Amino acid sequence: MKNIAIVAIAMLLVGTAIGAGVIWQYRQGEIDSSFQSGVSYQQGIAPTSTTPASITLAGVVTFDQEDEVEADGGVDTEAADSETLFINNTEVSGGRTASGVYLTLWNPVTDTEGLHDNLETDYTDIYVTVQGVTSRLYTDGTYIGKDTATPGIKIGDLSPKDAVELTIYVNLEASVAGTFQDGETATNYLYVYQPSANYCDVLDFTITS
Repeated sequence: MKNIAIVAIAMLLVGTAIGAGVIWQYRQGEIDSSFQSGVSYQQGIAPTSTTPASITLAGVVTFDQEDEVEADGGVDTEAADSETLFINNTEVSGGRTASGVYLTLWNPVTDTEGLHDNLETDYTDIYVTVQGVTSRLYTDGTYIGKDTATPGIKIGDLSPKDAVELTIYVNLEASVAGTFQDGETATNYLYVYQPSANYCDVLDFTITS
């Protein structure tokens, strides 16, 4: 009887190990397939044979303009808030180069605008400094580069393991009552666009007014 019990316990342990292995493979498969799913969806809109490089965006991108926005939704005294962001090509040596990369507040693939509706005003100013040059992403109610041949701020090529550091600024400009929503935290989206692959990586960020 003891031998039977030992065999039964051993079989149970083996079964548990096999089951855990199956679950791990399933979850890993989900993770591995998520990138490809995003590629397939975006490239399905305007097909291309180029596979995008693997890009990550690192940084805590949270902008606080609560002190600037008054209770009535206007701004008396403006002051820009800034955060640092890194765009990394995480491909291994010999991997894919991200060619002609752009940073933009609208998605050229899906034609999706990245700002929350309540922030799409003539008094919202969002700009970036990269490699010593400052350029606008959104100003005077306009997405800079939208529906043009230069769809944003050009970063250029990123070879495997390359990274670029940039500073993003958000400034809610002096404006009358009702322009903004006092105390609102709005989620927005920033895009890194690889034109040759017809693909955008996305970073969400918040602005508190």
